[in-house]
This record gives sequence, structure tokens and C-alpha cells, in this order.
Amino acid sequence: MKKLLSLLGISLLALVLAVPAFAADKPIQVYINGSSLTFAAGAPYLKNNTVLVPFRAIFERLGLKVLWEAQTGTVTGTGPDLNIRLKVGSKRASINGTVKQLTVAPVSSAGTTYIPLRFIAEATGGTAVWEASSRSVKITVPQSSSAMEQEVQALIHLSNKYYNEEQAQSFYSLTDEPDTAEAVAHMKSQFELYDLRNTIDSLKILSLTGNSATVHTVERSVRTGGRYAPDEQYEYLYTLVYKNGNWRISSMELQDSTVLLTREQGMKPVEAPQNDAAAIKNTVSAYYQNMTAKNVAGTMAVMTSFGEEYDTASKEELEDFFANYGLGYSLASANIYYYASGEAAVYTEVTISDSESEETYNQSLIFLLSQSGSGSWTIDDTYHISFDSE
Repeated sequence: MKKLLSLLGISLLALVLAVPAFAADKPIQVYINGSSLTFAAGAPYLKNNTVLVPFRAIFERLGLKVLWEAQTGTVTGTGPDLNIRLKVGSKRASINGTVKQLTVAPVSSAGTTYIPLRFIAEATGGTAVWEASSRSVKITVPQSSSAMEQEVQALIHLSNKYYNEEQAQSFYSLTDEPDTAEAVAHMKSQFELYDLRNTIDSLKILSLTGNSATVHTVERSVRTGGRYAPDEQYEYLYTLVYKNGNWRISSMELQDSTVLLTREQGMKPVEAPQNDAAAIKNTVSAYYQNMTAKNVAGTMAVMTSFGEEYDTASKEELEDFFANYGLGYSLASANIYYYASGEAAVYTEVTISDSESEETYNQSLIFLLSQSGSGSWTIDDTYHISFDSE
């Protein structure tokens, strides 16, 4: 073995000797609040049981402005109510003018200045834990409320951006869901059918702690093309969690929705082939007739089938509804305000009477219908616009 090494030559030996001793060890990893930190200027290393790191990356990650004085070899990091100064070769540093003693002085090597990591973490109000087994330093620093609020708001707006760009995979990368394959596939299928533009009209952070947040938004969805869907305003309640150094959306619950269609818009007729117009209105009329008669099979017959599971659930809901309510429906008006090949939207006004309470209600409703291959029209979905008692 010694003979083989001797044949490598002096130049190779010089190269080996030029490599710092710590290079043979596993690289040291640095994490701040769970997020890995990358050092482009040089690798962190151990010296006298102290981890030294390039100063600029750590200062900037902690939100400090950096000043380097080349003539004196002085590094300064400043933030709100904080000023940290260190000097190459000196074990004396200062925090807001108060001198502190360092265990290891900052070092300058190959054009990069290295500073003691633990000192910086503690100077910014954090803690640093060294894990020898993984050769990593895990730093936890408190985040200001304003910084956390900005991160939370940025996450919500980024998710909205991905939605508008129809990037389903990127959208779900912002969530805390462990398995998103099915959700991503469903969102992609919806993107193929609908062209919608979503805007966030208001965003309010209701609660914010170290690792969780609750956010209320008012959002507006406007159709720009594709299959028809009425414009709507939504209220959502987001729950966010802080994991591995990042905020993630844990849940997004719909609190309320409002269809943005005025009566004037709903009552404005559009041109449609006479046969289709008659069939569409007959379907809507048949729906109300079967609802009044508590006819489950008849009601299901005028509704679009979306598979056995969906049909079974709809049938059970209708049976439960008819068993608990005795309502009669009197259709006052039905107007086709949107028509395209194979789809239509109908605005209806109906009077509902309750046999038990003897009260009556006026209801405005939107029906979305589609035409099957056989030419029949069935109801895909309904949207409530208003529901007022007399």
C-alpha cells in the first residue's frame, strides 16, 4: 500500500495536504426553524468544538442587514433593535455595544469570513443544538409577528396564483396533505372543463401562534371560458400549520357562498333552438312536480347521473328529505339566460309552501343542465340565489 501511494507523486500529495482536515467528515448541516440553510461561499466546519459558518448567509437568513469592512476585517449585522459586530482574529464581539467573549474568533479563509454559529443564534434570541450523530446544528429563533403574518399571507396568495395558472401539482405542494395524487387528478379534470379566475378580495388573520394560523378570506370566482358556472363570492376559513421551516395549508373550509347573478341578469332571455328551449323548461318543470309529489324515482330521472356512488347518495338524500319535510313547489317563472351547445342555465322563481307550518317562501334558483347523447336534457347542478319568507 505504501509503495502504491509513493507512486502518486508529490503534486497529488500537495493537493491532499491543502484540503482542510474537516473535509473528510460528513458535511455539517444547518437548519433554522426546520429549514435547511445553504452556504454557497464555503462549507461550515468545526473548530475547538465550535461550528463556524460563512457570515453573510447566516446573517441574511436571520433577517439582518450585512456590512463588511474589509480594511478592519469587521462584520456587522443589523436589524430592528439589534447590532452585532465581530472582527476577524478577535474573540471580542459586541451586541448592541455590549462586549461579549467568544470561544473561537472569526476566521478568514480563501476570501470567506467564518463566524461562530451558536453566538449568532443566541444573539438573535434563539437557541442552537448540535447533534453529533447527524453532524447538524438545529437553530430555533423566534419570528416576529409581522414576519409570520407576511409568510402566511404570501402562502395564501401563492396558492391562489397556482390555482389561476392551473398548476394543480404546485397548488397541492403548499398543503399538508401526505397523499395528493387523487386531489391533483381531480383538480386537473376540473381545469379541463372550467376556465375560472379567482381573486382574493380580503384576507384576515384571525389567529397566529408559533406553529398554527387561522385565516379568513373573501374570494371571488369569475368565469372566463369553458363550461358554464355562475360567478360566485366565497368565504373560506384556512387552517395553516408550520412544519419543517415552512407554512402549509392544513384545511380550507367553505363558510359561505353567494351567487353573483342579479335578477335582471337571470331574467334576460337568450336565443336557443325552440326544441331545446322547450325540453329544458320541461325538465325544470318536471323536477318541481316530482319534488312536490315526493317522487324519488321521478326526481332522479331528470337529474344527470354521475355514477353509481353519486346516484346512491343522491337517492338517499332525497328519501331523507321527503321523509322529514312536506313541501309544495309552485313555479312562477323559468328563464333560459345562458345557452351553448349541450349546456344551459335557467333562472327560476318558485313559491314553496310548508304543509306543516303553513308558511310560504319565495326561492330563486339556478339550474345548470346538459344534453345527453340521446338529446334529452337533465339537471347537473343547482345554485340558490335567495330564499325569503313571506
